[in-house]
Amino acid sequence: MKVRQMWLVVVCLTLSVPWARAADIRVKDDLGKQVVLAQTPLRIVSLAPSNTEILFAVGAGDRVVGVTEWCNFPAAAREIQQVAGYSDLNIERITAVGPDLIIAARGNDLDGLRALEQMGVPIFALNVQSLASMVDAIRRIGELTATTAHSDSVAAALEGRLKVIDARVQGLPRPRVLWGYVAEPVYTAGPGSLIDDVIDRAGGVNVARQAEGTWPQVSLETIVGWAPQVLLTSLGGGMQPAGEVQRLRHLDGWKDIPAIDDGRIVHIDGDLLTRAGPRLVDAVELLANQLHPAPSQ
Repeated sequence: MKVRQMWLVVVCLTLSVPWARAADIRVKDDLGKQVVLAQTPLRIVSLAPSNTEILFAVGAGDRVVGVTEWCNFPAAAREIQQVAGYSDLNIERITAVGPDLIIAARGNDLDGLRALEQMGVPIFALNVQSLASMVDAIRRIGELTATTAHSDSVAAALEGRLKVIDARVQGLPRPRVLWGYVAEPVYTAGPGSLIDDVIDRAGGVNVARQAEGTWPQVSLETIVGWAPQVLLTSLGGGMQPAGEVQRLRHLDGWKDIPAIDDGRIVHIDGDLLTRAGPRLVDAVELLANQLHPAPSQ
């Protein structure tokens, strides 16, 4: 009887360990490649801030051994060894941390990724361009890291928050929104971009959907013709929306745009607005509150 009890304890403990698996892990990445892992990864390198945030969100942050210099959230990510920029990878640093999985993202150095793959390091590539694909990425990273209970819970919570926003903005007039950096030509977010989807889910219309390409550059003349009612930006260098409005009201062209005339510049932290991780839903909520303020606001 004692032997049987001990055996049951061993079995239960084994099943509770995330890397004890009876079969390979197989998950398809955004390049259509089936990534196969013989066991749950214990030494993960993240090559994008969004990937890092997802790994921590699903409960695998303690297994991340390498990040980029831009990975600053959560705070624990700042303590992890930096092994890359974003488009530039340091192969020597990456291999030195002994990764058993690399999670890559759009914009990473393709030659560097090929070199790492040739060394036998499994690479899982993400190319998230919508809120739905971000939530799906959370679930797939949960599969890769054997944290599906946690990742499914995180994904479901995010989907629930998005449904609340959908219900809130349904049937309301949609203001015309332009995201961009105030310079000439303006670099903006076109159709099929992540920011385009954020604007749509927040109850706005992205005027740059009329442009060609996902990340087009457009002239001030074009923007004046689009007549955006709201200018969405991530201001840097200590600039504040109110001060930026005053500055633009004195510039030819800009002062003729409804968003500037009405003083509707919305600032959202770029780390929330442009990273394809869980905090992207925070950006949708913030923007929805600005586009469709409650009566008390």
